[in-house]
Amino acid sequence: MKTKLKILTLCAATLWSLPSFAATYPITVTDVAGRTITFNQPPQNIALSTSRIFPLLEIIYQQDAAKHLVAARNDMQVSAPSMYANYIKHYPSLKNVAKIGLIKSGEFDAERFINLKPKPDLFIVDLSNIKLAQDNGLLKKLAAAGIKVIAVDFRENPIKNTVRSVESVAKAVGREAQGQAFAHYYLDHVAELQKKLAQYPNLKPKKVFIERAAGYSDSCCRTFANGNMGAYIPFLKAINIADKPLDGAVTGQMSPETVITAHPDVYIMQTTGWVNDKGQPTHGIPLGYNPNPAAIKAATSALMDRDWLQAVSAYQTKNVYSIYMPFYNSPYNLVAMEYFAKWIHPNVFKDLNPEKTFEEMNKQFGHRIVSGDFGQNNFKAMQ
Repeated sequence: MKTKLKILTLCAATLWSLPSFAATYPITVTDVAGRTITFNQPPQNIALSTSRIFPLLEIIYQQDAAKHLVAARNDMQVSAPSMYANYIKHYPSLKNVAKIGLIKSGEFDAERFINLKPKPDLFIVDLSNIKLAQDNGLLKKLAAAGIKVIAVDFRENPIKNTVRSVESVAKAVGREAQGQAFAHYYLDHVAELQKKLAQYPNLKPKKVFIERAAGYSDSCCRTFANGNMGAYIPFLKAINIADKPLDGAVTGQMSPETVITAHPDVYIMQTTGWVNDKGQPTHGIPLGYNPNPAAIKAATSALMDRDWLQAVSAYQTKNVYSIYMPFYNSPYNLVAMEYFAKWIHPNVFKDLNPEKTFEEMNKQFGHRIVSGDFGQNNFKAMQ
């Protein structure tokens, strides 16, 4: 594995040395929504429907990522504050990026967007908003204004669409080599997970539950079935206890009683350190960049102190974990997949190091040195 990674690092360095103008335009790309988009020249001014996918631009442009971002929704600041603080230190200009509204909620102002200075020439939109943007005429309006739209997906079907998303955007902006370098790394790591699991054909499938946005509100238990981080569970040869109760839905609600009676072997809280409109922290566990151990311990204890949770079998065997929620909509979702692998199959993946993978991806693709706490055993965090 180390030899492979060294080779990939050298390949990536070579690929990055290629000039961005090596591509010949016009170029036609097919995005994850199956749409074909033709570019007569490389777009320069990019807008993001969700700022939490800013790592996508970093993978493609490295140190020049912020120079190409002209507009984005402010969800990173509210829903991933430690991520925002980390990126602001590295890219101070992000504080001045024009804010846009959420398409789903009707807050997106198309006229204002079209008249931004500098004007976006590429709008990267998450897959969940593309159909709505098409149905309400937004895509047609943007096309008439000369703004291209590419759909990406790191959340609905991450295993299938992450690499496709990165490669399509990289090709569109004339930096296909960067997309290919990422694809090689990502697919190599996914193949290693599959190879390792194949060595244990008689593994008894464990039952897993994901609590969506643990600590965001007082209610429980929102969860995922076959999409989002729920997609990692069957991939890792385990059983998602939400599959039957949700009956085909990607996300939904389960009661604490239903979770208890399903007897999950592993319980994973998807969480982060959200802040409210006043910038005050909520009850989520503030995992992420530059973590505060005391705050993590206090927030973890609060969530673990719920009476019904203590009746869950995974609690009784001390198999309750927390994952940094922003991975659910990030090209770095590979890190969450590796955490899941270690937690579901600790003996199989005892040598797996998700923290190292995250640091390595940032260094190799973003040219940044980062660290933090992005996954934990909740019992150990309370010690």
